Amino acid sequence: MALHSNTNPVYVAFLFIFYYVFITAGSGLSSESSSGLLAPYDEHYYRGVRAYFRDDWERAAEFLEKSISTRDKLLRTRRKCHDECLTAGDDKISKLDWIQVRAECVRFCMGQSFSPAALLPVSLDIEYEFGTRNPYNYLQVTYYKLEKMAKAASAAHTFFVANPSHLEMRNNLEKYRRILGVKEESFQDREREQEQHWEMYDAAILAESSSDWVKAVKKWKECVNETLKQTEECRAQCVMMSQVIPEEPDTVQGLYERAADLSLSLLSCKQMCVTLVSTRPGRVSAVEDFLPLQLEHLHIAQFKAGDLKGAVETLRSLLLFYPTDSDSLSNLELYTQTVEVNTEAQETGGPVPVVGVTITMDDQRLNGTNRVVLDGVLSQSECDRVAASMGDGYRGRRSPHTPHEKFEGLTVLRALQLAQDGLVNQSDARLLHEIGETVKVLMDSYFRSHSVLYFAYTHLVCRSAIPGHQEGRSDLSHPVHVDNCILEPETRQCWREAPAFTHRDLSAVLYLNDDFEGGDFFFADRDAKTVTAMVKPKCGRLVGFTSGPVNPHGVTAVTAGRRCALALWFTTEKQHRDMVRNYQVSVVLCRRD
Repeated sequence: MALHSNTNPVYVAFLFIFYYVFITAGSGLSSESSSGLLAPYDEHYYRGVRAYFRDDWERAAEFLEKSISTRDKLLRTRRKCHDECLTAGDDKISKLDWIQVRAECVRFCMGQSFSPAALLPVSLDIEYEFGTRNPYNYLQVTYYKLEKMAKAASAAHTFFVANPSHLEMRNNLEKYRRILGVKEESFQDREREQEQHWEMYDAAILAESSSDWVKAVKKWKECVNETLKQTEECRAQCVMMSQVIPEEPDTVQGLYERAADLSLSLLSCKQMCVTLVSTRPGRVSAVEDFLPLQLEHLHIAQFKAGDLKGAVETLRSLLLFYPTDSDSLSNLELYTQTVEVNTEAQETGGPVPVVGVTITMDDQRLNGTNRVVLDGVLSQSECDRVAASMGDGYRGRRSPHTPHEKFEGLTVLRALQLAQDGLVNQSDARLLHEIGETVKVLMDSYFRSHSVLYFAYTHLVCRSAIPGHQEGRSDLSHPVHVDNCILEPETRQCWREAPAFTHRDLSAVLYLNDDFEGGDFFFADRDAKTVTAMVKPKCGRLVGFTSGPVNPHGVTAVTAGRRCALALWFTTEKQHRDMVRNYQVSVVLCRRD
């Protein structure tokens, strides 16, 4: 069986290497023999090709293998030296000095293992030979001649991976498979380590095609990480500069022009790495937007696998490439809202640490998630004191939600200010403060807050029906809404953006009376029409719930009487805590009646 390589001699770009090899070839000497440093890999390659065409198969195999191993060691040593020299030049103010010092550090490090000639750039022809894996083309024939069929099969397979349209090599591979003693494991890609991201890419696509989304997520993550690793490995090679800046340039302008050239050369090299890593072996063109493409696949797989937080993180990474992409922004909004819903749907039902307070309704009875009704938070006398003594801090204006009701009350801070001025009994103001602290303890405990809980805002609200304005009324006292996002019933989405109070995490309403008509609190679906649960107010009853989109809520029309309640919101974001409250409380509570 005759196998042919169909290759041509390769000429080394550096003439002095040719003469050196020619002189030493007869004696069998190598440039490594005297110094102990590794010779240029293109020198080994020339020796191997020369031996190949002289049918000196043993020497051909030796030098071809040595050229491959020396090049591999060169690349690895460059990466090692690159890492060791990362801080070199950091003490230099000039960018010019920093580039030069770092390059010199790498060259010195490389010089410990390689001869000066080995540190010189190879020709474009040599780069092309190794880029197309042509050394393995020579090796597969060489090993066949040496009757080392397993090695021949491995070399043939390695070459064919990068040259899938090479018909002669395809035929050779089929012949190797029929040779006795050549096993399937012999057909290994010897350059596989540099191309593992493509194996992971194909595995991820295969997992997607079978709808195995958990496996797809795993494979896409591996692919992304390996792609980044290979890109970094490639860019580490760019630090080797073939030329240096002259110590005494002719002009200052020439110096800076030279520095600019070197900087641009370095950047161009690093940018080229993106193309190289994105080009599959055997292909001419790179896969367009290779890394963003992987991130696109990854976030979809994560979403389908239920890893919504991971999908959000991946989409944010993708948006670094395309910050205005409408589809990605829309998906991010969807994922974020779904994460918030799932986050709110954590385990609740913690202990109630206040004596006399009982759980009247929980998630099950309220047909929802993270909802609770507690009774016994206040006594009747406490309700009466708070409702009667606060006055009208909002000046009895019409409700901002309906023309059929009057809206009155005041903030707790305003009550404390009035207490300072002697307009409100300080014991009542202090009671209002203590009630807020009790509600905070109850909310923190029942909803098992994993972060410190802060007051975001607190106010007393009384809604009074305006006589003569109730006939034929069909509106609500407070329309359906969500406390930390803008509800859009038509799309059932809730936009967490201004002017919504996006920092609110927990909401609470503590009722002070029940001597009125209407005014029931209710939970609703996101369509703002479907009522899922109703709660009738009464003294000391507390309705608590998470502030996000799982808990849209509203208030039915108050058609007679005056309905009073203390509304409180809490946040886990320290920067949004009620700073004024802390100051006012410290002032008022230090004073005596």
